[in-house]
Amino acid sequence: MHAHPDDETLSTGGLIAAFAAAGRPAHVVTCTRGERGEVIALPGTTSEGRAGLEGDGAALGAYRETELARALTALAGGADGAIRHSFLDGLPGVSAQVNGVVDADSGASAGSGSGVVSGAADGVRYEDSGMAWVAPGVAGPAPDSPPTAFARVPLDESAGRLAALIRECRPAVVATYEPGGGYGHPDHVRAHEVTVRALRLAADPAWEPGDVLAGEQDGGVGQRGKGEHGSGVGQGSAEPVRGGEAGSGVGRRSEPWAGAELWQAVAPAAEVRAARATLAALPEAQALAAAHALALPDPAEDLPPFAKEGLPEWSAERQVVGSPDYRSSDGLPITRIGPTARVEIRGVLGSVVGAMRAHATQVQHAGALPEAVGAVAGWYALSNGVLAPILTTETYAVVDPLR
Repeated sequence: MHAHPDDETLSTGGLIAAFAAAGRPAHVVTCTRGERGEVIALPGTTSEGRAGLEGDGAALGAYRETELARALTALAGGADGAIRHSFLDGLPGVSAQVNGVVDADSGASAGSGSGVVSGAADGVRYEDSGMAWVAPGVAGPAPDSPPTAFARVPLDESAGRLAALIRECRPAVVATYEPGGGYGHPDHVRAHEVTVRALRLAADPAWEPGDVLAGEQDGGVGQRGKGEHGSGVGQGSAEPVRGGEAGSGVGRRSEPWAGAELWQAVAPAAEVRAARATLAALPEAQALAAAHALALPDPAEDLPPFAKEGLPEWSAERQVVGSPDYRSSDGLPITRIGPTARVEIRGVLGSVVGAMRAHATQVQHAGALPEAVGAVAGWYALSNGVLAPILTTETYAVVDPLR
């Protein structure tokens, strides 16, 4: 579950590619089309000559859809269509009229008020909320974001769409950002909130798609009450249904599903600092930075929210394939220690770097080292022009979303 095109690759690309390489099903959901993103337009890439897209929300959003399609093909090792994809506003969901979401072009109320409607036909479109820097490395909402901005959409409008998909797909793992959205972007924070809410709705036998009453606010469905942080399964609902076969893809929207773990993309803070120091010292990175006016990472600066203290730090040598306590371990390079999962990405590094390059309006100079140096497998830069390390492993905080 991701906020914009490119986030699926930057935050969880190794996990997606590992599932695809092992022949396991993967379904990426994107909340917006990144209409307010910056455009790098780097010569020699597919973004060359596309600087004019910046500021043209409709055109940029449409182009970023094509980048996303190419990135998913890359993450699948070149297999077109192997990774399923949905835009969140294209999923069937509750009536937009109930929630007051309007079509940005017509200004008319979207949906018929009849309950479940098709997101592809109801006129609803979730838009990039934009952002403003509120502290070094920390983002907040853009002051001019419109009512249709994803971060402003009522929680159960968007979460209901995702909850219905969860019931249909019946996944073992649902991955997104940690509560701070990785670095504070309001759409990332909202994507986390929507994911947690959707998992709880999907597990609640008393909830049905479209089961949102007039006057609903972010706190819950109808009068069932609020859970922790206003996103829990409502008070008085039946116990969630656990168990069943994950990933069967045969569920129905009316059948509860509580068999999914919530994986939140994080990284050990000490590992991030060490990787930044390693990257800054690499002659190859220094040469790249000098040639393209890029900055090298500063290991001493404050880290964004995804970098967490207290996480286990594992060397690459301790990574093993198919940890026995992981329920879908067959062929997956995943290690579990307690509530932490690590995904070894070196086996799919080429796919991840290829996906980064597909997002050329947002990502520049993505590359892989012939052999990893410490925890550094490669590098990339965003529009800020600062090289960032690609780590040899992705780390996830594994959470029971129903607690």
